[in-house]
Amino acid sequence: MSDALEVGDRAPNFELPAVYGYKAGASSPSAEEKVMVSLKDFQDKKWVVLAFYRQDSSPEDTRLMVGFNEWNRKFKTREVEVLGCSWNGVNSHQQFIEVFQFGFTFLADEHKKVTDLYGVIKEEDDLGEMVKFTERATFVIDKTGMIRAVWRDIDDLRGHSATVWEFIQKEKR
Repeated sequence: MSDALEVGDRAPNFELPAVYGYKAGASSPSAEEKVMVSLKDFQDKKWVVLAFYRQDSSPEDTRLMVGFNEWNRKFKTREVEVLGCSWNGVNSHQQFIEVFQFGFTFLADEHKKVTDLYGVIKEEDDLGEMVKFTERATFVIDKTGMIRAVWRDIDDLRGHSATVWEFIQKEKR
């Protein structure tokens, strides 16, 4: 596993299959286009909030993603792109987006490469068997590709996005 990334580190680039969230006036996201999203897509253009979570539609992760969705318009006013990332595939993400009408992009890290690059794969003992899972973590990456903030083991799932927003308000000029 990778060493934990810290503030000031260069964010590892990635390219993953993605599903776009709802846009005003659109009826549904399109997964059939085989969209790929790369961190370099945002270089010199936007800051990125990269939010790792465990499972589409689980109660905890739904709270976390709904929180980001509630603040998404504010993030967009500051030219900040929110990206949700988990091990779920494109079809699962599309259903998740449709049910909750998320307005941001979800990345499908089915091969666990990006979660490994960012050091958010954790292991725990589950009845004598070691089980791997994605740590709930958020990275704020500026438009030069530098990590400006990291939150790990997020407790306040619904309020976390407000904390991220406050950080961006102070740091992004």
